[in-house]
Amino acid sequence: MENSFSIRPVTPNDMATLKSLILGLAKHERRPQDVTGTEDEMRHWLFDRKIATALFAELDGQPIGYAIYYPIYGSYSARGRVYIEDIYFKPEVRGKGYGTKLLAHICKKALEEGYIGLEWSALDFNTGSIDYYLKLGAEKEKGRTYFDFSKECMEKLIARVSK
Repeated sequence: MENSFSIRPVTPNDMATLKSLILGLAKHERRPQDVTGTEDEMRHWLFDRKIATALFAELDGQPIGYAIYYPIYGSYSARGRVYIEDIYFKPEVRGKGYGTKLLAHICKKALEEGYIGLEWSALDFNTGSIDYYLKLGAEKEKGRTYFDFSKECMEKLIARVSK
């Protein structure tokens, strides 16, 4: 019997499952210590503030992966794009085409909503994913370095400027 693959929106009642999958991604990225958000915080930002869209990829009704994405705006083009924050599948289901189906689903939704493209990042050691994205036709952005500004950095800057 063939497995049934489906994609559905994450609901406010799915936070424990979503957090478990996020922890799986963090372990894969060698950063499990960085998963500090609570289920209540996730629920607040995803559903009260509606800051992002979260989807589950399911096999026979069981979540095997997820994606979180949100809109971004390009001042030069005056158009919107979608940033994929996370796309993750459990190791045992990788290489079976489910990631391609989830990415195509996000592409379809983005185009239906008027967005003109997608952006995402991959850690430089994640060569399997990078090779996969390049095979799909994605292009590495050149001439740009991404930065991270923590809450502590923001507070220090505010304090420095406020003196």
